[in-house]
Amino acid sequence: MKRLGQFIRRHPWISLGVYILLLALSNLGTEALTYYRPGVLEQSYVEAGATQEDELGLAVFDILQTNNSNTLDPVILLHGTPGAASNFEKLGPALHEVDGRRVIWFDMPGFGSLANPRMGIPEGRSAKDYADFVFGVLNRLHIERAHIVGWSNGGAVALNMANDHPDRIASITMLASVGAQETEGSGSHFFEHAKYKLGDLVLNKLDILIPHFGLLGPSTEREAFIRNFDETDQRPLADIMRRLQTPTLILHGRNDFLTPDWAAEYHHELMPTSTLVMTPYDHFMPFMHPKEAAGYIEGFIAKFDDPNAMPVRETIDLAPRRTPFGNIGGAFLHWVHFGPWWAVVLAVAGASLVLRKVGKAWVVVLMGATELDIGVAWVGLTLAYVIAMLLRRRLTDWRAWFGAFFKPGVMLGAGFFLTQFAFRPLGLALGELGWVLAVLVMAFVIEVNVRPFTRKGRIGLLVQWGRLRHHEWWPTWALHFPAIPTFVIAAIKHRHPLVFTCCNPGIDQGGGFAGESKIDIVRGLLHAGDEAVLYGDLIAAGPKPETRAQKACDLIANEPRLGGFPIILKPNQGENGRGLKLCKSEADVFAYFAYTPADVMLQKFHPRPCELGVFWVRDPQPGSGLQGRVFSICRKEFPELECDGKRTLGRLIDDHPRYRLQRETFRMRFADRLDEVPEAGAKIRLSTAGNHKQGAIFIDAPDLLTPELETEIDRVASAFKGIGGGPIDFGRFDVRYENEDELRAGRGLAIIELNGVTSETINIYDPNLSVWFAWGILRKQWKLACDIGGRRRAQGVKPMGVLEILFGTRNHLKDRKVYSPAS
Repeated sequence: MKRLGQFIRRHPWISLGVYILLLALSNLGTEALTYYRPGVLEQSYVEAGATQEDELGLAVFDILQTNNSNTLDPVILLHGTPGAASNFEKLGPALHEVDGRRVIWFDMPGFGSLANPRMGIPEGRSAKDYADFVFGVLNRLHIERAHIVGWSNGGAVALNMANDHPDRIASITMLASVGAQETEGSGSHFFEHAKYKLGDLVLNKLDILIPHFGLLGPSTEREAFIRNFDETDQRPLADIMRRLQTPTLILHGRNDFLTPDWAAEYHHELMPTSTLVMTPYDHFMPFMHPKEAAGYIEGFIAKFDDPNAMPVRETIDLAPRRTPFGNIGGAFLHWVHFGPWWAVVLAVAGASLVLRKVGKAWVVVLMGATELDIGVAWVGLTLAYVIAMLLRRRLTDWRAWFGAFFKPGVMLGAGFFLTQFAFRPLGLALGELGWVLAVLVMAFVIEVNVRPFTRKGRIGLLVQWGRLRHHEWWPTWALHFPAIPTFVIAAIKHRHPLVFTCCNPGIDQGGGFAGESKIDIVRGLLHAGDEAVLYGDLIAAGPKPETRAQKACDLIANEPRLGGFPIILKPNQGENGRGLKLCKSEADVFAYFAYTPADVMLQKFHPRPCELGVFWVRDPQPGSGLQGRVFSICRKEFPELECDGKRTLGRLIDDHPRYRLQRETFRMRFADRLDEVPEAGAKIRLSTAGNHKQGAIFIDAPDLLTPELETEIDRVASAFKGIGGGPIDFGRFDVRYENEDELRAGRGLAIIELNGVTSETINIYDPNLSVWFAWGILRKQWKLACDIGGRRRAQGVKPMGVLEILFGTRNHLKDRKVYSPAS
């Protein structure tokens, strides 16, 4: 599809010529197609007494009564929309064979032999118009009383006939039939007729622009099909069914995917004179099971040849099924069936946005199982795509709009067939477990899509599989979820759910919960004039980018503690390395400020090749003489590609089993070099930021911890004086160093920054350690945070409020959208 789009953009005139040629070939002779072939159908029924066309040109198929009794009322078969008399080639003779009853069927106006307008044929295409037409045919055949069998949309015709002239109707059979408006698609007259008008626009107005090669069928029948739906008002039918005294058989298939089984059950509830027979069949009983259908119909109508016979209310369920998830599932499905269409649309959009692939899969399975209208599902999924576009600021991207309208259609179309032939049988067989499995497998199908058939798609699948296999790549909520009991116990113990925000009184925003100021933390570390801390300064937001950039360049030139170029620039409230850039010249500085409107921190760059994370807590070991202790220590290794002189940089990233797991980050960082083929043996460092999300690899390193190193870290932490002279209790130092011997001796440290209360002990991301190790460490970490916070609270420190947390987090997430990946 991508290559097709590229070809069209490169060769627009050739593409236009091919399109016009296909259009011409498609429309050449298409109108000669017809579903009705005179001489074929009639020949099949000559021996049975079929008549030829009458004075109106109507082909009436009439199998005359073969017994000597005149007491059996004839049966009239009414086809659906779209359809034709040929639909009853099997059911008609099968009904006649049961007891020799006269059986009659014919085309409705607009279909088959009546596809083209002619004198004497009514112009209207509604069910009410068709009812009048059928009575006209009965009058010409001198039939005063008959049994009416309405298949699909023919059921609406039968209901109108029974309502208009009940004395002439011996019984009606609603064979896989439509009925009340509430059971038609969305249940809304407005929504359904909007669908019909859209269908009319596409099938009857814009069809000349579609190279369909006759697959859409003759235009006359397309017009009749849409008009029948659009001109029929189903709203009165529910009231007709409640009042009707005519004996009625509701013959339906449990596996009907056009008119759902729950619709037949609802119609049975409405009709006091109805008998419901639920079969294990589908919508096409006249084709697929004509003898069985004929047996049920004749067994019912034979009781009511006598006008004085009383209707019997009965339910015969030959294919019972249990509603999944009991009463809760039943209540949910009832709301889906009969709830306001707009509310269901919003629910579909909400499920898709919140649950993402699983939500979409749930919607698709519900639609495929005929519990949810395809139109409602389509609109809801499209709304979800549009909301996502709004959140990602892509409303001006025409390709996104195209995808928002057509991706749901493809998803629902493919999902319908998968659900009908695989997932619905699975759900019916295994109950709740089956439906859950169906949704999960559908989510997998939606995720995989056609990706195995393209190189980019295969790489994407490998990336997702690799990320799924190890907790190192899991989303934050999934990794931290098992720590929830720790928070619950701490909240009960300390009588506040956010007691951990009392840690680090010297750091704003609840001790560094979100959006804390990096420059204030660095200044707190620099309070004692410690040379181990890398100096930093602030360029505030506000002035024009050029003014801020020039101010930054002046600082770099005149402040010796910054060390000149190269220099690190990063957002003052950033995280995860977002927006961090190593600037080597004034041009880099001006480019950085051009797209970074927020407060920016300038910090001295330290060239030492090694980096680690040291997590310190104010929880000293007894007798150590220190203020705290090192909770964990972790090496940071920077990703480096070794080139072979054959593959491009982009291909090398994609082929590497680890680096491809962060291919989007690396490809964005090296966007201008992806097609470059580096020389053999060359090594390219993919990231200089010691952050996992920017590419760094974290390795647990307890072997690096010595008493000398712990004493040095404790000295720096204890000297911190932040807001109002407040101390720190809990956080991770990011440290650069020359070599491990110097590090173990506690010498030559270059402290980049300190991360506050929500920082992580990064050894949980060690690819060589298990998720159980990570969860155990996280529980210990958060228990310490809550206990230390509890002690601070007892000293008078106030925790953050829930609203303060929510608004602070929202503002922080909003601000970080403007930051680019580290480079």
